[in-house]
Amino acid sequence: MFHFQCHKPRKGGPVTALTPENMAKLADCEGKLGQSLTVLRDKLGISSGSVSNGFKKLGLFAYRRGVQSRLKKKHIKVRFKVSKVMRHKDVAFWERFLISDEKIWTVDGYFNPQNDRVRAKCKEDVESVERDKFPGKRMVWLGMSARALTPLVHFKGSVNGSVYREKVLDKVIVGDVLQRKKTKGQPIHKRKMFAKNSDMIFEQDFAQPHSTNENQEFMEEHFPAHTPTLWRYEDSDPLFFGPKWDDFWSIERLWAIQSQRVYRNPRPTHISGVMRRLREEVRNTDPKTLTRLVHDLPAKMNEIYRVKGKKIPSNFDPRKSPYACKCSVCQS
Repeated sequence: MFHFQCHKPRKGGPVTALTPENMAKLADCEGKLGQSLTVLRDKLGISSGSVSNGFKKLGLFAYRRGVQSRLKKKHIKVRFKVSKVMRHKDVAFWERFLISDEKIWTVDGYFNPQNDRVRAKCKEDVESVERDKFPGKRMVWLGMSARALTPLVHFKGSVNGSVYREKVLDKVIVGDVLQRKKTKGQPIHKRKMFAKNSDMIFEQDFAQPHSTNENQEFMEEHFPAHTPTLWRYEDSDPLFFGPKWDDFWSIERLWAIQSQRVYRNPRPTHISGVMRRLREEVRNTDPKTLTRLVHDLPAKMNEIYRVKGKKIPSNFDPRKSPYACKCSVCQS
């Protein structure tokens, strides 16, 4: 005896919802804001699932917009002016730079609600993420070149010009980096950073502790080749870059790589655990990673020139640029 099962009528829009006309309208959504599934469903008269399937067929996926510092007209003008000259510099020039930056690390520093989702039957079954109202944090300083790294410098409390000069400029740059003579057999944060230490060009951003007359005089005395952070040098110093170059300097990308590894699961619950992982990542940094990051700078500088001083587009890939480095490390 055979039993026939009656299927319920199919719900949702028709199978033919993704007509060429609707697909063209979905394709027109690329790069535009406010294109949610709900809005498009009501606009096109098809189901949300059909809208989602249409985007998948077109290869259009939803991404969160990155956050960048705002560029004023003055910043764009200076960036374009610098790029006109610096775009002709080769890899050997950028290998002379000691690129430095500070970063505040917190215990809750890498939580992404979009990625940290849990499958459950209802929201009540999903545990909330516990976060401290005042999480532990620590500011650290780090410098990099195409060959090696500096030691990490920890700051407890506020940082002013004299603290920065004592702990970084004097102790690390003059007392450590410029004294290094060996590369073989040394850990990454103790290796010789330049072919000739006298060729070093020290780079720093426009943070307030950097931009003091005392620190400017100290650098002119101990390592004259540096990027000045006082506006009076705009027209007189060829190494004046101005502020707002976070999309260019390699250390910003290095911070991002280290953040993913420092905040890997299981995540540290105390700032001491964050710092321990960060020290491990500094010691375990692959020298080839540093080389590739620095060798990307000529392509990035030419891209800034192409966009006339504006921010480098988020989809820009230095390795696909006509100005990409062709050395064995970058091609591997």
